[in-house]
Amino acid sequence: MVTKPVRLLTRIMDCNTIPPETERNGATASDALTTLRERFPDSPFLALGQTALWDEPTKASLRLLLDKQWPEARMIAGVHDTDYFAKLPGHGMHDGKYALVTHDDGATRGLWSAAGEMSQLLGSEDVATRDFLKQKAGVSLAKALDFVDNPAQLLSEITTAWGWTGIIYTDWDRKTAADVSLSEILPALHQQIDWAIQGSAQCLSPERTSSVVFVGETIKGWISSFNRENPGATLPDLYRDLLPRLYELTSGASPRHLTTTTTQELLRFNRSTCRLPRFAFVELFLNPITRRAALDAYNLSVGTEIYTLDRFGEGALPFDLVIPGIGRGTLRVPGDGTIFVDTPRPLYLCSEDCDISSIEALADLVERELGTNVVLVGKAISLLPMLAAEFTLVFHEGASNYTHRTRAMVGRMAKRKLPLPELRPILRIKYATWDALGAVPVEDATRDNLKLPAFLQQAKGRDQIAFDDFAYCWRNAVQWENARLEELRSLCSPRALMTYLSRIDGESWKARCAEYETVATSLGNIQEQAQHLRAGEERVKMTADTAKREMERLAKEKGEDFRNRIYPRLSMLSPAEISEIETERAYRFDAPFENALAIARQAKLELRRLKQERHALERGTEAIRARTILRRIESQAERDKAILARNALQTVNGLPHTCYRPSSWWFPAVDPSGAWFRRLTETAELYLEPLSEEA
Repeated sequence: MVTKPVRLLTRIMDCNTIPPETERNGATASDALTTLRERFPDSPFLALGQTALWDEPTKASLRLLLDKQWPEARMIAGVHDTDYFAKLPGHGMHDGKYALVTHDDGATRGLWSAAGEMSQLLGSEDVATRDFLKQKAGVSLAKALDFVDNPAQLLSEITTAWGWTGIIYTDWDRKTAADVSLSEILPALHQQIDWAIQGSAQCLSPERTSSVVFVGETIKGWISSFNRENPGATLPDLYRDLLPRLYELTSGASPRHLTTTTTQELLRFNRSTCRLPRFAFVELFLNPITRRAALDAYNLSVGTEIYTLDRFGEGALPFDLVIPGIGRGTLRVPGDGTIFVDTPRPLYLCSEDCDISSIEALADLVERELGTNVVLVGKAISLLPMLAAEFTLVFHEGASNYTHRTRAMVGRMAKRKLPLPELRPILRIKYATWDALGAVPVEDATRDNLKLPAFLQQAKGRDQIAFDDFAYCWRNAVQWENARLEELRSLCSPRALMTYLSRIDGESWKARCAEYETVATSLGNIQEQAQHLRAGEERVKMTADTAKREMERLAKEKGEDFRNRIYPRLSMLSPAEISEIETERAYRFDAPFENALAIARQAKLELRRLKQERHALERGTEAIRARTILRRIESQAERDKAILARNALQTVNGLPHTCYRPSSWWFPAVDPSGAWFRRLTETAELYLEPLSEEA
């Protein structure tokens, strides 16, 4: 549902002023690079990501900045290919081994995605989860999904992350990204690119469609050519080939001093590589002198979102071995002389007394038992200090959610005086993607606009907007939608919600409100009549209760009279006296009892009649129809509320996330002149995030 905001004029006026969001309060690019050049002049920059078709190649902006300020600096674009490829629990088999899926909080709720993600222009991976909708906007999805033919489908539609897809592996087993065959995933990959390009074209004027299509066809052409020329290639092989191409496509310049790698290559572990600085951190967990303190530092720092090492079994270290042809598993050293890897079938490296107390000893054992192509990769928070001992890691703002955990772990180790390697700080790049959009050159301002998807139409109160206007007021849109969520959460009654919907959606909800009030009045009349009957039931019930109490009193007094007055002298009474007593007792007790019994029976009959009459009213066709209409209107109101909240959440979460982590191919697709990307590079904020602070 696209709303017609009451404050539309105010919003349009606000969009014509430049908000203060362009102010920077962090270090400049020059400051950060100067510090790194002074402290770590020989350390390469490592830009490591799982896919080439998302935000990773946007780091071409850093290469441009280095070309100006530090031209001899080396930069490595890496493919993180040792994680498992995306899976979806319970997902059925397809014709191929790979399928393209969206992400929602229904059918694909359990999706874990990596190495195959792609977003349309303005799209993000933000799912409007059920919990989020309830907490942020007070939405009752149970009510919203009432009166619909397919609740599961509607739940998916309401909660789906707009403009995002992921490719999943559908077979029964698990495989790392390094083992994904390019020829097998190619159909899904082409389908994903077509989807992203077509959806992006719909957000742009016809004048820009050709550039979007050109970018899509260019990327697909590169992929097809690589597949033809490299039979047997893997997906990471393709990504490695695409990265420098996308750097050049995005920045408009051939990247200098740029090489590519994969984590399989970067973290290959054998006798010849084990003394590289990247493996120095591992030795802290092998050396008996430092091992206990290192393990404690890890376990105390993982928080609730990452498993502590005991969850992986006795002797688990925070490192995995990736073994060609076998799989990936936790390295375990239980302390009983055995060493093994928890691959799908546990693999024993040493079943006798082994003394693995140094990195060299481990490398010797691994190479002897498994060969020279095994990879040693850190779990979660252990990977960063491995790489930071040798490289300057380059992260976008918001990337890698566990850096604070790593910093806590390293801090605890520092407090225990463990011999940590010198760790380079992370270089963070904070973009102002949507602020920079104003640099896009426009020839015809009346036609060449950004066509807004539904969630942004709601936020901005229009269906299209000039590039510079969007740049100036997108943050205001986030503020407006935050305010909307607060207002939606305050609407606790159906009437309050419908009044709000009438205010923002015009005649449609005004008519529904009028129908609601008419039907509610009719139902109120029925309920009033039913209440009158219920009051009669109460009066009759009181009469029946009074009669029952009278019967109980008479029965009790009659018994006491017999026991106290008659029974003691019963043997002395003559028949005539007994007859006289019975006559007297019948007058005193039996006649009033029969009278009370008659009243109780009559009250019971009357109560039954009144209940039947009330039930006929309350459960009659007219009442059922009225209640059904009211529930249906309330359900529709809750659905509209859910859609409003979903759209608001997409704006509130999606715009900041895509501002910091934009897909690289968006830039040439929208602006072949390169002005948008140049402005992005000029305004990028670079700052250093240390990994060696004490916790």
